[in-house]
Amino acid sequence: SSGANLWAEAYDRPFDPAAVFDLQDELVPRIVATVADMHGILPRSMSAALRARDPTLLSPYEAVLRSFAYSERVTADELATARHGVELAVRKAPDHADAWAMLAWLCLQDHAQGFGLQADSLAQGLAAARRAVEAAPSNHLAHAGLAQAFYFRKELESFRHAAERAVALNSMDGYSIAFLGELLTYTGDWQRGLELAARAKQLNPHHPGWYWYADVYHAYSQGEYRGAIACVLRANMPGHWGFHAMLAAAHGQLGEREAAGTALHELLRMRPNFAALVRAEFAKWWTAEYAEHFIDGLRKAGLEVPPRSATAVPVGG
Repeated sequence: SSGANLWAEAYDRPFDPAAVFDLQDELVPRIVATVADMHGILPRSMSAALRARDPTLLSPYEAVLRSFAYSERVTADELATARHGVELAVRKAPDHADAWAMLAWLCLQDHAQGFGLQADSLAQGLAAARRAVEAAPSNHLAHAGLAQAFYFRKELESFRHAAERAVALNSMDGYSIAFLGELLTYTGDWQRGLELAARAKQLNPHHPGWYWYADVYHAYSQGEYRGAIACVLRANMPGHWGFHAMLAAAHGQLGEREAAGTALHELLRMRPNFAALVRAEFAKWWTAEYAEHFIDGLRKAGLEVPPRSATAVPVGG
């Protein structure tokens, strides 16, 4: 209706009549992902247009579009708004697989990010993911949600199976590929995880910053703290508590106390009780070994973390 130009890009390649189909195979996934994946130009524009709308007036399709905005910001307020919309959507349309899949993602993010908006978010996320798969067995978002649920339940074999199924069902959705690559990296499967994260960034150059988190994790785990900082800065997500935690830990390991202190100040502004909760939060995502390595960096940044309990049970894959 406005005639606005949302996106344009030139692709310069040498022309070879014998390789024209290879050229198409290279460019089509990039164009499709850039324009139409969950954070493509069109869904992002359409989601933004729905932000001011009353969630009760949204169709299930619009509620799903609106929910995509959460992962641009990764905040509790954004998650609560998105979740309310998709909860209304599944009531209106109980067989809407995309709505169930997004409800699963949002419930599981509530658990994983420690927002604590609702009790039993992990169980609710698993149930929603299973409803999505039942509604549409070939829906890649449904299998991606199921993979996420299995990951946070520490059922890693089931996680890997569901993750690979999601990727096979849709190799052009950078969002799912990036997040599953991140989680695979956390399991220690560096090669596959970083491969998927790199593919996601290549598919859609306009991706959210957290697509870099797999690279941050890998660099930090290898003691490449300067590289970890570079990847965090490329992520550029100052509204997410994890952004500041990563900067604080990496600068702490490098002995750069001023930069570490600045990042720690921002982290504690967002999560004032973080020191008391840090191990429980990290146990959701990482192995006990990596969590202690990360906590060591936070201690060096100035965070007063209580000593590890002698009776603590390591969590991880």
